[in-house]
Amino acid sequence: MFAEVLIPISMFAAIAVVLWKFFDTRHKIRMMIIERGMVDENLKYLFGSVTARPNRYSTLKWGLVALFIGASLLVVIPLQQFAWADRHEGELITGIIFLAGGLAFLLYYSIVSKREREQEG
Repeated sequence: MFAEVLIPISMFAAIAVVLWKFFDTRHKIRMMIIERGMVDENLKYLFGSVTARPNRYSTLKWGLVALFIGASLLVVIPLQQFAWADRHEGELITGIIFLAGGLAFLLYYSIVSKREREQEG
């Protein structure tokens, strides 16, 4: 009885302590750098949320992933009616989703690398 309640509570408490310690240490390091006057443009990029090169194709990436996963589900759901797929229903859906997601990321990589090469030269 107590294990069913105590384990999830301790798990969330452990995650909260790790996150609190991470952000607390990060804040202390930033304050120490500011106190010593070591702030310059390089540190702003290192500690800031500003990236040096923003990803302009992020929407394309997640759109392709959603499209491929949705299309894979349209293919897998009718396949579940076969007798051989009935025994492996969970594995079939999971495998096809990961396969479609991987193909979407590969397609995204090829599109973006082609566009970057065209812009360079």
